[in-house]
Amino acid sequence: MSYLYKKVRERFSFLPADIDMQKDGDSAQIAFRAEQAYCPYVRRFAEDTIADVIAIGYKYAFFEKRAKLPLLKKEERRLLLTALVSADFKEDRAYVRRRFCGHKNYCLDGVYRFRLRELQSRWEELLDYIPRDMGGRALEEFLGYLTEDGEGKLFVKDGKVYDGEYRVLSRSLLTGRESAVGEILLGNAGKVYCFGETDRETGLFLKKYYGEKAVFC
Repeated sequence: MSYLYKKVRERFSFLPADIDMQKDGDSAQIAFRAEQAYCPYVRRFAEDTIADVIAIGYKYAFFEKRAKLPLLKKEERRLLLTALVSADFKEDRAYVRRRFCGHKNYCLDGVYRFRLRELQSRWEELLDYIPRDMGGRALEEFLGYLTEDGEGKLFVKDGKVYDGEYRVLSRSLLTGRESAVGEILLGNAGKVYCFGETDRETGLFLKKYYGEKAVFC
């Protein structure tokens, strides 16, 4: 909810709009108010962001809870789960939007539990394909396959990742930790352009899995 609040607030900071978040124990409510002419734009962006929250955040938590991968190190496991989230991200996001968009009020947990059961079943089937004894070599092969057919381009500068329209990306926050490598995986880009110095983790990842598709400027 904090992610949703921050994204919508930043996006429409130039509008005469009111965004309020209230917390009550483990639950939180966000209310968006704007002039009638702007409401469709705020609603569309809010729905897109909610779809990101479910298709990335909820999916990552789903895998985090169920994936038994004793042979992978902590960072390897994080890479695999993020890669699994990104593999069908566009399809999952579109499905989520179809199931809840157009309502006056949205209950994220309610939509997830009762209207997205079919989606959760697909996630469960995907987990069934991941061998319990998966090791580092198999992870490298999977990441190599996943990064082979990316689309579009991403830009990396000062540890931040930007999309093709130079908007900063922060969707990896929904996996519990913001990272450039996480953004690159979730962005599924065909090419990545790095400006200035790149941190060691990001540089090694790009050289290993992107090769000539990573440009260091």
